[in-house]
Amino acid sequence: MARMKELSAAVTGIRKDRDVMVRYEVHRMREPGQKGAARPPLVEEFYGLDRARLAALGYGLEGPTGIGDRFTGLIQIVQVLYTSGIRCRSKIVDEVDERVASRLLNEVRFPRASELAVRVANLQAEIDALIP
Repeated sequence: MARMKELSAAVTGIRKDRDVMVRYEVHRMREPGQKGAARPPLVEEFYGLDRARLAALGYGLEGPTGIGDRFTGLIQIVQVLYTSGIRCRSKIVDEVDERVASRLLNEVRFPRASELAVRVANLQAEIDALIP
């Protein structure tokens, strides 16, 4: 039972010690080099899945590049589990490309600042209700 709690805490990233860690890597796939030689992806590491997804969407909106480092436009988000500083397991969480990023940008309605605003009087009333 204790082992199950340890594993679930590691996967969710809740555990406080550094013995078990979860990180998220964003892999930008590169086009093959000269004579078709495979090139490794460009990898960035993030502490949270939300930040990794935002970075992947940004790269996805860029699409394929033809200048400098040549990227295919395919981005993978990989969850990596470390135990005692050793990479134990990795799993692909998401794959994003230009289609996915542009569709998300065009079809998801994000709230405007005026919709998120809360009046100071309302906040003060909530605080007054909490303080006896």
